[in-house]
Amino acid sequence: MTYFKKTFIWIIILVAIGGYTMLDFKSTKVAEQKKEEESRLLPFTADQVLALTIKKDSGTLELERWEKGWKIVSPINAMAKNETVEKFIHEVTDSRNDSEYVMDPNPSPERLTEFGLAVPTITLTLKVGKELKEHTILFGIRAPMMGVAYAQLQGQKPVYRVNADCRAEADKDAYYFRDKSVLKLNPVMVDQVAVNWEGSPMLFKLSESGIWKVEKPINARADQKKLLEFIGTFANTEIKEFISEKKEKVAAYGLDKPSAVLKLWLSGDSDPAVQIDIGKRSPEKRGYYCAMSDRDAIFILEEKAVNSVPRSADEMRSKQLFFYESEKLKRIEVRNAEKSVVLVKDSENEWRKGSIKGEKAEFTVVNEFIDELKNFETKEFVSSDLRDMRQYGLDPAVTQAQLWLEGSSAPIALNLGKTSPAGYVYAFSTSEKGILTLDERTKRVLETFLRDL
Repeated sequence: MTYFKKTFIWIIILVAIGGYTMLDFKSTKVAEQKKEEESRLLPFTADQVLALTIKKDSGTLELERWEKGWKIVSPINAMAKNETVEKFIHEVTDSRNDSEYVMDPNPSPERLTEFGLAVPTITLTLKVGKELKEHTILFGIRAPMMGVAYAQLQGQKPVYRVNADCRAEADKDAYYFRDKSVLKLNPVMVDQVAVNWEGSPMLFKLSESGIWKVEKPINARADQKKLLEFIGTFANTEIKEFISEKKEKVAAYGLDKPSAVLKLWLSGDSDPAVQIDIGKRSPEKRGYYCAMSDRDAIFILEEKAVNSVPRSADEMRSKQLFFYESEKLKRIEVRNAEKSVVLVKDSENEWRKGSIKGEKAEFTVVNEFIDELKNFETKEFVSSDLRDMRQYGLDPAVTQAQLWLEGSSAPIALNLGKTSPAGYVYAFSTSEKGILTLDERTKRVLETFLRDL
């Protein structure tokens, strides 16, 4: 009984000590927080700033915080880049007022001149709270070292040192703070892209199976990587320069008859979300004059972005010739003038010659051949006109391969013809429905397969 009494007493003591420690920790934390707040140059945090004004010799810049982010309201009316504005405000509000940061508590006129604060060239006013109470910082010159600049609070005597970036960014123009993004939509949500380059219309669509396809001027599989990189280029690029805030005198920039028009649709929409018109190239500015449907401005885009726009649908076509799953192949036929090979897969997934009761084919040879076929890539898309196959040596073909898949009544056919002037082999594939060229190695792969089997 005595044992339990002692244990109970110790529990009470430990709880009391723990409670005291917790209270001490909380009071210490409150004290540290209070000290932190008192050492701030400005008595508020970045998220409390609702507007700011920067005045300098070149003019006045005004920004306001809106529900959708920061907005430039003077000297232009435009959306600001939130990350840039927030970074600037945080740098300013992180400035300190303790003794370590005070350069001179009561400067003379001569010292103010030395600090560049006798006649400040940059003034920053931050407006805080519902009443938009103003707090103004006067910036002097940048110190010769230590990465700091001199500053004063309007109406107060002390001169402080602040991060030089505060002054440097306050000295920036409207372009620096402006939202320069080209696409304001999520590129992942884009499911249709139309391009018209100098009168050659192209249309690319994302199928229900998640595969990008060329819809116009041909029906073909698109190169997924290239198409996504193309969309990504416009999503990640920034406007190089704003030429005019209004779409005026568009003919001077070649925008009355654009060289190219780009349209993007978001998933589920019947109308394009945005249209980009690309006008003349400016050699001096190393870019192209552009305009967009979602803003009233003319601007310059980098040459790199415009050069990513396809000039023809073939640029965006997939060069991979076959897209089948190897496991679904059930029959293979390869023939030329001298020999014909037929392989059939039996119920045990073994390849047999001629029929399912025929001799087993060498497993390694067949599988290496199937893998090689899947690596075939188009070198050039020659023509969609199939009326004169003879000129390419495709009627009749020199070598032919046919592949049957499970559940399909018609084979995927590949016919090889003559050698092109460029040293490639003319070919016709039912998967592409057009004349194309393949590497000379393609012919050797088929000939080796015929020889080894």
